[in-house]
Amino acid sequence: MADKKRLGRGLDDLLAQHDQDLPFLDAYGPLDGEAVEPGTTVEQLKEAIERLLRSNQNDGSKITIEEVDDGVRITLCGEHLPLVPSDLGAPGLEGGSLDKDRSEATVTIVQWGIPARRLIERMCEHWAS
Repeated sequence: MADKKRLGRGLDDLLAQHDQDLPFLDAYGPLDGEAVEPGTTVEQLKEAIERLLRSNQNDGSKITIEEVDDGVRITLCGEHLPLVPSDLGAPGLEGGSLDKDRSEATVTIVQWGIPARRLIERMCEHWAS
């Protein structure tokens, strides 16, 4: 009898083929819902936001940063902000609000991660253009 051909690869084969160490992904920050370090303080959150603004060469004129009990409240200002309400409800972000004319948005960053970083980077790109 002829050898049967293997019709498909198993999950283990696929995982082994695609299991690679991708250290460059660390540049984008931790996984969703993961803090920079366990027990990150409000001061550390504020420092991370300010550091990201500086690295994006943003003078901070269109963003207000304020420490609050549970995190860092940021207020974003500008014409036609490229945001929708769901952008302000991502993991690590709480209490987001967006004006109807999209000229101002407020959100509290309670945990540093990819969603918070992505929000700030998007706004820096918007303001730079």
